[in-house]
Amino acid sequence: MTGAVTIGIAVEAACDQYARGEAEGGWVTGFVEYGVHTAVGIPDWVVDTRRALGSGLTLHPLDMNMAQPEQGVGPWVESLASLVHEHRVSALVSDAGFWFLGRREGTWFRPPDMNMAAPRCGRSAAAIAAACGVPFRVENPPLEWLPDSPSLWSFLDKASDHEGVQICLDLSHVLQFERNVHGRDPVLPRSFPWERVAEIHLAGYVKAEYAGRTVYLDQHLTDIPAQEYELLAQVVELRGAERPLDICLEMEPREPGAFVAAVSNIRSAIGGI
Repeated sequence: MTGAVTIGIAVEAACDQYARGEAEGGWVTGFVEYGVHTAVGIPDWVVDTRRALGSGLTLHPLDMNMAQPEQGVGPWVESLASLVHEHRVSALVSDAGFWFLGRREGTWFRPPDMNMAAPRCGRSAAAIAAACGVPFRVENPPLEWLPDSPSLWSFLDKASDHEGVQICLDLSHVLQFERNVHGRDPVLPRSFPWERVAEIHLAGYVKAEYAGRTVYLDQHLTDIPAQEYELLAQVVELRGAERPLDICLEMEPREPGAFVAAVSNIRSAIGGI
């Protein structure tokens, strides 16, 4: 592995256990990715965790829906930009929140139309990136069901085809989307703008039986499955190992030892880091 791989950890509420992780050995935390509510801001424990680890900071805004129009303007974006500048944030990450009904005074139509959502997502991401002065990484969404069979890869291509917009490829979401929507294991396309993939998310999942079928659901308490590490190796090959890549481990409730084990698995999958 010749490119610069940076491994980070996702945190939300009270995940300061990772500030104690260096004592466990195998610690390679290059960044903390905080799930932020913009109106609340970034709490002291996140700042302290980042300082203890000597790491960078990326933000995953939680109070937005990239599938709705007009997400790239207004006071909310101004507040987000202030946080980005104050805390020297290097990138923003968010998915098209199909799981979210929309603004408090209205509802977002269900089920979602991914083809219509893609250009809206891209325009909003580009506007937010320009306002904040950092890349916006569009993340593929988790979905349990759709009435049709849209292409995840077409959605990501259209949503990221804008200045300042990159892709955050969540491999747990890829598995869920392909199995839940298409009923198959994922096959990564060779014809895709892999150079836009700047970040990878790895996380666990659980299986649930619903209406006579198996549904795959995000669950950050569970171990990252072997198939995600196999997909990670494929992504690295397709995008080129010389390009820098951020890998974010989504295991917020876990103890530091789980992070260390995941880092070891990443090294085994893609070579020396």
